[in-house]
Amino acid sequence: MTSSRKYAEIAAAALGKVLPPGTDPTSVADIVESVLAEASREHREEERRHVAEAKAAAEEKLARLLDASPAVIYSFAASGDFAPTFVSANIERLFGYNPSEYLHNPNFWRARVHPDDLARVEQEVGNLFATGRQAIEYRFRRKDGSYCWVNDDQHLIHDEKGEPKEIVGSWSDITARKAAEAAGDEARRRLSLLLETAPSVIYSFKARDDYAPTFISENIKRLLGYCPAEYLKDPSFWRARVHPDDIDRVEAELVKVFEQGKNTSEYRFRKKDGEYRWVSDEQHLIRDEGGEPFEIVGSWSDVTDRKRAEEAEDAARARLSTLLESAPSVIYSFKARDDYAPTFVSENIKRLLGYCPEKYLEHADFWRNNVHPEDLAQVEAEQAKLFEKGRHAVEYRFRKKNGTYIWVSDDQYLLRDEKGEPAEIVGSWSNITARKQVEQENNAARARFDLMLHSAPAVVYSFAATGDFSPTFVSENIKRVLGYEPDQYLKDPDFWRSRVHPDDLAEVEAAQAKLFEQDRHMAEYRFLKADGFYCWVSDEQHLVRDQHGHPLEVIGSWSEVTARKTAEQAALQQSEQRLTDAISSITEGFALYDSEDRLVLGNHKYYELFDFGEGPPKPGMTFAEIIEGAVANGLIEDARGRAEGWVRQRLDEHRHPGEPLLQRRSDGRWLQISERRTEAGGTVAVYSDLTEVKESEQRAAAANQLILQSLRYASRIQSAVLPARRELDAVAADHFLIWEPRDIVGGDFFWFQPIEQGYAVMVGDCTGHGVPGAFMTLIAWGLLDRMLRAASSDKPSEVLAGLHRGVQSLLGQNEEGGETDDGLEAGVCFIKPDKREISFAGARFSLWRANQDGVIEIKGDRKGLGYRRYPPATTFTDFTFPFDDRDAFYLTTDGLIDQIGGPRGRSFGKRRFQDILLRARGASMREQEIRLREALEAYQGEQLRRDDLTVLGFAPHS
Repeated sequence: MTSSRKYAEIAAAALGKVLPPGTDPTSVADIVESVLAEASREHREEERRHVAEAKAAAEEKLARLLDASPAVIYSFAASGDFAPTFVSANIERLFGYNPSEYLHNPNFWRARVHPDDLARVEQEVGNLFATGRQAIEYRFRRKDGSYCWVNDDQHLIHDEKGEPKEIVGSWSDITARKAAEAAGDEARRRLSLLLETAPSVIYSFKARDDYAPTFISENIKRLLGYCPAEYLKDPSFWRARVHPDDIDRVEAELVKVFEQGKNTSEYRFRKKDGEYRWVSDEQHLIRDEGGEPFEIVGSWSDVTDRKRAEEAEDAARARLSTLLESAPSVIYSFKARDDYAPTFVSENIKRLLGYCPEKYLEHADFWRNNVHPEDLAQVEAEQAKLFEKGRHAVEYRFRKKNGTYIWVSDDQYLLRDEKGEPAEIVGSWSNITARKQVEQENNAARARFDLMLHSAPAVVYSFAATGDFSPTFVSENIKRVLGYEPDQYLKDPDFWRSRVHPDDLAEVEAAQAKLFEQDRHMAEYRFLKADGFYCWVSDEQHLVRDQHGHPLEVIGSWSEVTARKTAEQAALQQSEQRLTDAISSITEGFALYDSEDRLVLGNHKYYELFDFGEGPPKPGMTFAEIIEGAVANGLIEDARGRAEGWVRQRLDEHRHPGEPLLQRRSDGRWLQISERRTEAGGTVAVYSDLTEVKESEQRAAAANQLILQSLRYASRIQSAVLPARRELDAVAADHFLIWEPRDIVGGDFFWFQPIEQGYAVMVGDCTGHGVPGAFMTLIAWGLLDRMLRAASSDKPSEVLAGLHRGVQSLLGQNEEGGETDDGLEAGVCFIKPDKREISFAGARFSLWRANQDGVIEIKGDRKGLGYRRYPPATTFTDFTFPFDDRDAFYLTTDGLIDQIGGPRGRSFGKRRFQDILLRARGASMREQEIRLREALEAYQGEQLRRDDLTVLGFAPHS
């Protein structure tokens, strides 16, 4: 570097050229050097002044910057006592401290870090010397005592030797950020909880390229059983779990989300455990800023319960449609004002009346045009009652599509709107033609009964069986038969005793004790007539007991001739039976139960019948719950005093429906209950109010009792006509006979008669039971003797052929006209002891043979006797075979085989009969009879006897 002296000498040399000669260059150089030195000094001072001003300005600017800074700048020694060296003035604004409080207190920082953070922070500060820089977050106490979160960013400064010299740092208040982070954490926690507990699984996947999964909520584990990773890591997760029957439809619908921005589909989805559940999949398309598909966000919601409910509703609607189609009544409705237009009719109008539903719905005059002209005016006049009472029932004739008229019961209900105004009329048409015919027949039967009693040869009477034994009834014909007025008997308790012949009285009264021992008694004695003459009477008495078995009443008859009486009583019994069999279910209460016997629906009348104060039965209640509630609340009169047994019987009748049931209610009403099974395994029940009919029946009860007693007398006659059982002793080495008519008299009969080289044994079953069957037995008996005499000794088939022709001829069933088609089934055995041979022929009848080899059935021909469908020349097959003393033979009518019983309500059957005979082989016939009776009684249980019963077992003499 050139020195100032050198510059002065250069300058003096230059000046020497212009200065006067002789000037001392050294002096000039000294002067120049002095001037340069002064100028240099002033320049340096000027520079120092400028530098000081710049520094002051910079420091002022730095102070302003630090004061406005959001962070406090500080420093302290990096070794030794770690004494504070600097802190920015904004420490007072930000934390409330004067800078001197930091600079003069080495423990300033440590005393203000939150106790819960101090240990962690001091540990992390040690890392600074290894890394040279670090940032720590912790809570720091302000001057006012409150804590704030700070971010402490520290830098280590080294000296020229590389040793730690100073640490410079900054405290930034991050409380707001921390609060925001805490709020974000809370929001995320709440969102996670929300997604975890939500009823729907939230998911998303890319809307293009590989359509990879991007998100799934944690509740997929709870709702579907899968871990989130199973969805996120498997692009085919969804497709592999949609039901195969649904996948094509659902994928075809996916295009809608790209067209409409959203789409909802329902399909079956497989859970982790393999079960398929119905889900509602709602998807939304998210587009990027360019409007291109970016992501699809969706949710899976389990809608299985709703789907099942919809399926149940569909099934219920189907059941209702089936119910209405199979119901015995046509349900219809029409407006209750204005044009009275039809609004509904059930489909079964086609089946029951022949009309298509549209015929009713499209023609307002449909009903009026089809009511019988003779009934229309009266029916229309009575219809005003509907608007007065809200309900009306009327019976009239209605024309079917084929032009024939039937009787219908039209039961109508008036529905009102919310203002109480008539809105709609709902009704039902039930075919009651059969009931009307039965009522007409019943009226005719009652008229015939009155005439019969008046003209009968026997006087029927009754008196109390206890107390004063006062008279209670006597038939009007007592005037004609004995000459007395009925009141003479009814008002004189001593009437009978004072008119029995004195010579007979003691004996008759002594013998009458048998009546109370055997429940029936017959005596013959002389009786004084009103004209003063005695006549012989046959007095047959029957004891009637109450439900407790105590004597209640004695019913008897005084007669000389009984044949005509028996015929007339048989006709009445037949009419009564037709009446009972013809009663059908119509209108009134209506209910449907499903295959589990739970109530599906019922109409207003049904709910009224079973409302015992807690509201009507609710759908879903079982039939058992409903009927038990009705009994417990006293609605069923029939159940009083025997609730448990009655309920058990009613449940059995309900589960095995057959003939309509009669039920007496506590309010005095009588109900007819008609039940039948539906194809779906449920039960349809119709409850008809027969109170009026029942009251009519009760008015005829006394007369019916007389009919019953007369039938019992007829039974005695029938027993007398049949061969004596002791005659079997002559034709069989051992035997038993069970003969039990179902209705006192019956259509079963048996016959034993000697024939050439042996004897004949026969068992028959005539059409029907009760009186009709008994009449048929009379016809058979009238023909038998002649047929047996005419038949060859080895051809029992000739007896059957002769019976067939005789019955057809007597009943006129061999002609084209005629109204009857009655007949019988029978089995005949010709037994020849000397030849040890038996011949058998059967008309729809079998002979059972039991020996050491087992039990076999020898079947007769599948042809009946007397019926129109078999020509007069019908022949039958003979079966002839030897026997020995180990053989036993059996003939039985179908009253045994067809008897219903057992836990499943099925017939006794041939197999069960065969098994009993097989197990009883070798036992005496008496023992076999006991076993058979016990087996039948146990199997029948509480079931009613269905038919007459005859079983004959015999071991021929050999």
